[in-house]
Amino acid sequence: MFDLLKKKLSGFVQGIVGKKEETPEKTDYARKAPAEPEAVFETPVEGIIEERPPEPKKEEKTVVKVPERKEAPVEKKAPAPPRKKEEEPPEPKKVEKGPVQRKEIAVGKVAERETEKLERKVRKDIFAAVKETISGASEIREGEISELLEELELGLIESDVALEVAEDIKNELKGRVVGAKVPKGKTAEFIHEQLKETLIGMVDTGKGFSIPERVRNSEKPVKIMVLGPNGSGKTTTIAKMTKMLQGAGFSVVVAASDTFRAAAVEQMKHHGDKLGVKVIAGAYGSDPTALAFDAVEYAKAHKIDVVLIDTAGRQDTNVNLLNQLKKMNRVIAPQIKIYVGESIAGNAIVEQISVFHKEIGIDGVVLTKLDCDAKGGTVVSISKVTGIPIIYVGTGQGYLDLEPFDAKRIIGEILS
Repeated sequence: MFDLLKKKLSGFVQGIVGKKEETPEKTDYARKAPAEPEAVFETPVEGIIEERPPEPKKEEKTVVKVPERKEAPVEKKAPAPPRKKEEEPPEPKKVEKGPVQRKEIAVGKVAERETEKLERKVRKDIFAAVKETISGASEIREGEISELLEELELGLIESDVALEVAEDIKNELKGRVVGAKVPKGKTAEFIHEQLKETLIGMVDTGKGFSIPERVRNSEKPVKIMVLGPNGSGKTTTIAKMTKMLQGAGFSVVVAASDTFRAAAVEQMKHHGDKLGVKVIAGAYGSDPTALAFDAVEYAKAHKIDVVLIDTAGRQDTNVNLLNQLKKMNRVIAPQIKIYVGESIAGNAIVEQISVFHKEIGIDGVVLTKLDCDAKGGTVVSISKVTGIPIIYVGTGQGYLDLEPFDAKRIIGEILS
């Protein structure tokens, strides 16, 4: 379950940990770097010293001092530095090879500039390293994770997370971790926790509710209309909800108002017989709103607590069937409207929920076939995009396989 999303999120965490582990190696390399340019100065100077005539009387070899010699001009007319005008002997004939001398000095100047740059960088890195050593923590820098965040966004989209949600996750996570001081050896744990909190914030709207609790606090009979596309599992979900309400001590009657799909009425009657509840049904093609009205009247007459209303499966683009739902919504005035959709539907379900909510209003979502979802992005996207809470998830075909939606548990499963 959620295999693709798990892989993408795990790769992001490991990528950041890898970046942090590479940092000491880069600092060590920077510390050793200045040693290379120094050798450029030694080679030409030694060559020049060897070619000079011996001077036994003079103890000091002042020519070794590079700063004074590197500025000496090649031409004979150029004056020597004032301090050493009398002490320095005439230049040996070997020095007449001006182009070689100038080339060596030019290389030395370039090397000196590069050395200074490297030294400044090393001092800066050392200063940061000392701070990290004293505090016992390292700072997560934006440059270290910017590329990984982009890869994470693409991975989320591949996992069926809606585009706008993937972008929100990336930006919020960036705000949480960039600049954070993390104890040494705790990077993976820190990133994992921040990612978990970010995803929970996207999934949990704080508007979730329990159907039995809502029924308990509402005027009876409570009318619950169930809608959604074909094949999403509406009929089976109604049977599961019936079992759940019975377990909470409520009586139930079912309106088989899906008069559009072949065998829909027979399927609902089969569940009614197994669960011991009355199913109000009619002929195929009959008015679904009239059947729902009859079920409500039956509930009032028999003091039944809940009326569960099945509806024909339809896509958000089917205008005629959507008009039927609008009519039922006006006549029956259900207190609770539940959308049932497949977790494996991907981003299509987000658009469907948005359209249904705009047309008739939706109170909650039941996600079915969660156990078959190999990506996991749908569960992350729905509430953030639509504002409608996921209240239950279907995890199997049994009557008890309807579980309250727990954002922390679901996200924990994704990040496991």
